[in-house]
Amino acid sequence: MKWINIFILQVMIQPCLQVMLTTTAEQTSYQAELGGNVIMGCRFFPLSQHPYEDLTVSWHWTSQARSREVYQMEKGQELNSSQHSDLRGRARLLTRQIKDGWAKLQVTRLRINDTGTYQCKIRTTNGADYKDIKLSVTAPFNKVTKDIFKSAKEDKLVLTCQSEGYPKSKVTWEDNHQQGLNASTTVVVTKDSLFRITTQIRVASSQKNNYTCSFNSSGSSRSFFIPEDTQLQKGNQRKVAVIIAAVGAIIRLALIGILIVLIYLHQKGFGKNIEPDWDSRTRRIFKLPEPTSNSRAERV
Repeated sequence: MKWINIFILQVMIQPCLQVMLTTTAEQTSYQAELGGNVIMGCRFFPLSQHPYEDLTVSWHWTSQARSREVYQMEKGQELNSSQHSDLRGRARLLTRQIKDGWAKLQVTRLRINDTGTYQCKIRTTNGADYKDIKLSVTAPFNKVTKDIFKSAKEDKLVLTCQSEGYPKSKVTWEDNHQQGLNASTTVVVTKDSLFRITTQIRVASSQKNNYTCSFNSSGSSRSFFIPEDTQLQKGNQRKVAVIIAAVGAIIRLALIGILIVLIYLHQKGFGKNIEPDWDSRTRRIFKLPEPTSNSRAERV
């Protein structure tokens, strides 16, 4: 008799369990790079007979007690007016996949501040459910610039490495003997929420050695070869000095040519009918001689 009661109870409960809405995340976390795209998947079951008309989907973003409306659809109608301004034109639902039980959110042109928790909420006639998905937007320290100059106060070379990325990276220095070196490092946050890291070491200018700065989070590095790099820098400085001198000479020749043309036109009587005030200002600018009394009489 007891097993009959259990069987009857299962028969009564089973239909209820079958129609209860459940939501699952395709992945619990995603990682993407700055400027790239990401698609985060949220699956729901069961499907109703009218998957679009009976469906309400909302995606919310939260991070450190802040929240933003990412996307909202109510009964098949997109509500773009509620979308946060930072995500307008960048976040959308792949609506064609709704009929397959997917509420996939696509975010394009990713920014660092897109990092956070995205909550997918699904409501149908079968109930409501939600799932949290984490997104981490990174920017590898791929481009490392280097600089070298001689200290004005001491016979030392200052070697500098700089790069931008996210999250913050540790920077290490080594010489060609793989000996760690102490460095002076500063970190500044840019307007794009990137960390701009500048790191420097001071080394003897007369000692032959190699030095490498490494940004540990991305594996990017740059090397200095002493004294080869200092000789190369001097050669580059000489080239720059020659270019600057050549440009200066060209400008001076152009100005002299313009002045010669103006003097020639003046001697030929060009501009006799020009207003006296304008003519006077022109003479002061180009330091032309004042007209003689005879030339004045000719104008009259």
